[in-house]
Amino acid sequence: MQVTKEGIERIKSANPIADVVAERGIKLQRKGRQLVACCPFHEEKTASFNVSAAKGLYHCFGCGAAGDVIGFVTKHDKLSFGGALELLARRAGLDLERLMEDRPRISQRTPIAALTPASGGPARASKAPAEGAPIDGAPPPQSAAPLLPRVIAHYHRSFCERKDAQAYLRKRGLSDPDIWKAHHIGYADGSLLETIPKAGELRDELVKLGVITAEGRELLGGCVVVPIPDPTTGQWTNLYGRGLRTPRHCYLPGPLRGVVNFQAARLSDEVVLTESIFDALSFHQAGIAVAIPIYGVSGFTADHLDLLKRERVKRVVLALDNDAAGRKGTDALKEKLLAAGIAVRLLSFPAGVKDANELLVSRNGDAGEVFRQLLDAAAPAPGVSSPSLPPTQPSAPAIRASSASREKTQTSPSNLELVREGVSYHGRVHSLLLGRLRVTVKATKGEVFHVDTIDLYASRSRAEFSKRASKALAVEAAAVDSALLALLVQAEQAAEENQAQGAESEASPAAAMSESERDEALAFLKQADLVEQLRRDIEALGYVGEHTLMLLLYLIAISRKLDDPCSGIVLSGSGAGKSGATEVIERLCPPEDVVLLTRLTPQSLYYTEPGYLDRKLVIVEERYGSIEADYSIRVLQSRKKLIAAAPVKDPQTGNMRTKVFIVEARCAFIEATTASSVNHENATRCFELQMDETEEQTRRIHERQRLMRTERGLGLRQEAERIVRRHRNAQRLLEPLAVVIPFADKLSFPSSWMRTRRDHARFLNLIEVSAFLHQYQRERTRDGAIVASLADYAVAYALSGEVLRETLSDVKKPLREALQRIQGLAAKAEGSLTRREIRESLGVPDSTVRGWLAELVELEYLEAEASRGGAGKATRYRVSGRGPRPDVTLGLLTPGELGQVLGESGKPANMRKTREGRSQVPSPEH
Repeated sequence: MQVTKEGIERIKSANPIADVVAERGIKLQRKGRQLVACCPFHEEKTASFNVSAAKGLYHCFGCGAAGDVIGFVTKHDKLSFGGALELLARRAGLDLERLMEDRPRISQRTPIAALTPASGGPARASKAPAEGAPIDGAPPPQSAAPLLPRVIAHYHRSFCERKDAQAYLRKRGLSDPDIWKAHHIGYADGSLLETIPKAGELRDELVKLGVITAEGRELLGGCVVVPIPDPTTGQWTNLYGRGLRTPRHCYLPGPLRGVVNFQAARLSDEVVLTESIFDALSFHQAGIAVAIPIYGVSGFTADHLDLLKRERVKRVVLALDNDAAGRKGTDALKEKLLAAGIAVRLLSFPAGVKDANELLVSRNGDAGEVFRQLLDAAAPAPGVSSPSLPPTQPSAPAIRASSASREKTQTSPSNLELVREGVSYHGRVHSLLLGRLRVTVKATKGEVFHVDTIDLYASRSRAEFSKRASKALAVEAAAVDSALLALLVQAEQAAEENQAQGAESEASPAAAMSESERDEALAFLKQADLVEQLRRDIEALGYVGEHTLMLLLYLIAISRKLDDPCSGIVLSGSGAGKSGATEVIERLCPPEDVVLLTRLTPQSLYYTEPGYLDRKLVIVEERYGSIEADYSIRVLQSRKKLIAAAPVKDPQTGNMRTKVFIVEARCAFIEATTASSVNHENATRCFELQMDETEEQTRRIHERQRLMRTERGLGLRQEAERIVRRHRNAQRLLEPLAVVIPFADKLSFPSSWMRTRRDHARFLNLIEVSAFLHQYQRERTRDGAIVASLADYAVAYALSGEVLRETLSDVKKPLREALQRIQGLAAKAEGSLTRREIRESLGVPDSTVRGWLAELVELEYLEAEASRGGAGKATRYRVSGRGPRPDVTLGLLTPGELGQVLGESGKPANMRKTREGRSQVPSPEH
């Protein structure tokens, strides 16, 4: 058997070294980016055995043992090289003999998960399919869409192995491997058909998706493949194929959806639109990463327009083909963009050059400079003023943007001017962030000029500019570099001023409030029944019922202005209305105070701009999107500060050094989830809010939905805008003042559970937030602090009773209600029940019943009886003798009892001559 390099690499990639090491009883622990353990090859007390999962290597600093996964198995299992290959191939389900043929082919039994890591899309990494699950034995997918990431991963692996496919892209000028990797470029070489069964549901799903035709061939066979993501979710939605040997273009069947490189709209105020994907990649190859392709000359879709509007892109450079069709398409597209309020510049290719890719191929040596000069010269469309300098262009060709990242170039960049030795320097500052000072510099001497966007903090970037400018302007490079250092000092001051002005403009939106709007908001805050008015307003916006939950969410939202904000997690089944609840709260808050996120990556919060989250309400639409950032969210909730140490390159020396990033933010968090419970560490920092899932609440919702379709409903929708404006202005009038609770030492709180150390603080927070909301009705101390009253305690008492009791219960409300319903069925049946019987009797989806039963069996409130009679017999469930513990007794003072302690004056007795002991307060029975 011939051993090939390709076969060895396939075996190594299919056997993650961390998994192989762990399977041999070696306990690995994470330490930074590395996994460490005590070395299995020599005796030691301090762990010195390091495993790098990313590189697939191990190294012991004690004994010096090192190598890859094959070397580890050879040394640990005492096998020959061939024996280690056979063992690892067998572990991954690979056919070793076919794997080691001259032309690498994929075995019929190769697990698709082992071919290459699956990816859900370019903006978010998704976990690979279950390890060891071969594609020909995979469970039937619910739809064809989940297969697309696996197909893309397979094509990308094929591309990485095929020299002819790579040579084709190099011939087209696209030679940067970072671009190949960033865009998951693949090649359909026909091997996909060898990894799936000849017939069956899996093949049917791929046919439905369009990857395989009805005749049984690969639709994109022989094509270089570029996957296309959905700009809203980041998930893959389509594939584009370009024939390697025949000039054909192909997409999956169906409407053209998705936008390649949609992240560019998030990173820059100006983007470039090209006619094809290869044209956009040509801009990326030239160092201009803000190019977005459309689907041909008439292929500007609703996805493109929605993306530009949603990301507030201000300018678009049209770079369609230099032919009659391209010019006609440019005119039509220009009108659409101008009608949408987006400024347009028109890029003209040199005579004889058809498109961006042809220009790239013809000027490969200096393509970057040529492309930038064309962008500089792009003329504004009629009616659009031309910027004095081109906007910033991100320098990295690869696209690396998270869904949480919202960095933009400065909207009003500062202009810098300097004249030295006959050369005029004009600069525009774009950003000062994460150790980079990005500035567009134009050096002019007579009629000759050189322009580029550089990082003034990076010596290499300055040196490259100096070299090119000195050649173009016939001056000394040292003189240019000296001028750049002088500009650096000016740019630092300008960047800091821009950031301060931006923060000031965001922090003072109330200045735009008219006098009448201010009077209306002030009158609202002075209403005696303010809490009741809040409930009426929320219902007027269309959200009926859930008064306790909605009022608590509102108080959590305005707590963002306090030094110790609150947080909440809304728990409910799918379709119960949790998204609607958070949308109403978001709508009532000033837009400048809300940060709405769909996903947070593990490190995203550590690198937010200063002040970006401070005094803000952060809403995470679905908790699933924030699980990766759980730890950083918890720290921010507790300490109001995040501290991260990360290695960065010193701009002066080029050496790596450690830089500490500090994010200070007092922000309120609201999340929603379909889970019946959340991680204990998160739960102790938040209010766990259960939604009303009763039939009565469903009837109320139906009535409201019908009402909103009537003439009266039309009037209510019009009234809603006035309500929203009033609440936003009212919240802008709330001053971030301190709050004191003069009767705090008179309060009682349960202490039997250690978690109440945090629950007690959150209960006091509610009193403070109520007083903060009523600040125009409360007394002030000499220092200006708001004095909480008995009425504020009454608000906190009313809201917290049910919430705290639910928090301390071992079975949450939805699950407790499910258990009661199952107990009722069991009593009628006088015995055990199957899942089917429960589902049909209660009219509940099977997935919901399955979740109930799993949790109740784990909590030992139900007993699962082993099926008898062999396979096919349903498991039966019996109610155990043990039920949930009774409702928790909180022992809180009622408002009336607290009033007796304080006396008729409403002030604590310890502010008078005597001080009553707590033992004199009668214990409440609830």
